[in-house]
This record gives sequence, structure tokens and C-alpha cells, in this order.
Amino acid sequence: MPLILKEYHLTNLAIGWTVAIPYLFASIGMIVWARYVDRTGHRIVNLAIACLLGAAGLVAPILSGSLTMALIGFSVALIGVSAARAVFWTLPTRFLTGVAAAGGLAFINSIGTVGGFAGPSMMGWLREFSGSYVFGLAAVAAIMVAAAAASVSLKLVVSNE
Repeated sequence: MPLILKEYHLTNLAIGWTVAIPYLFASIGMIVWARYVDRTGHRIVNLAIACLLGAAGLVAPILSGSLTMALIGFSVALIGVSAARAVFWTLPTRFLTGVAAAGGLAFINSIGTVGGFAGPSMMGWLREFSGSYVFGLAAVAAIMVAAAAASVSLKLVVSNE
């Protein structure tokens, strides 16, 4: 995000303070969303909605050249991603038990670690390839849509949801 905001010709200090804004909203949004999900119990649907919200937020900076719209988009995206992460970790233990739970959670963590490397690498490669962050943001948004579709498929595995 700081490199994307650098394209708006902000100073380093302004970028530092500006980057904090979406994370502030994401922290509040994640807590509020998690409380809502705990009350309603509709985890899978909320996971899909949070992933779609993250994708929609990533599209906003692509469609608008405005710094304000980019910040709103990044805030919405981070709320969706943070809420999805919070909701996601409640699901594996609903259908994995014992040794399968330990192995399953370790596998999920290892995939997440690979994603932590692959995501920024993909974003950098697409930035170098295209000269802009548009393709990188679109690719991450597409991955979020795929995650929403995958989360809906969990309805087949998790009963009474």
C-alpha cells in the first residue's frame, strides 16, 4: 500500500499516517463483524461476503484515480480481509478433529505462509510487467472472489450452517 500511495505524490511521513487509516477501520470492522457472526452463527455466508467485500474494495482504487476513493477502497478491502480471516479460523475445527485437526491446521498455516510470499511477489512482478498496480490489484481481487466461491463450497462439508 505505501508504494501505491507513493504514486499520489505524498511525502513519506504523509504515506505513513495515511496507511494507518485503513488499518484503523479494519481493526474496528473486524471486531464488529466477528461479534455479529458470533451472534448469528452464519459463518460460511459471512466468510463469503467478507471475501467479496475485500475484492470490491480492491477494485475501487483501479476504477478511480482519486486518493480519497483509493483510501476508502483500501479500507473496505482491509475490513473484508480482516473479517474473513477472523471468521475463517472458526471453521476448520467444525469438521476436523484429533490428529486431523492438527494436520489440517498445520497445512492451512503452511499455505498461508506460501501466500505471504507469493502475493507480494506476484504484485511486484505484475507491477514490473505492466508499469502499474492495476493488474496486481485486479489479480488479488480475483483471488478474493475465488476464495468467496471456495468458502461457499464449504456448505457441502460443514453441516448445520
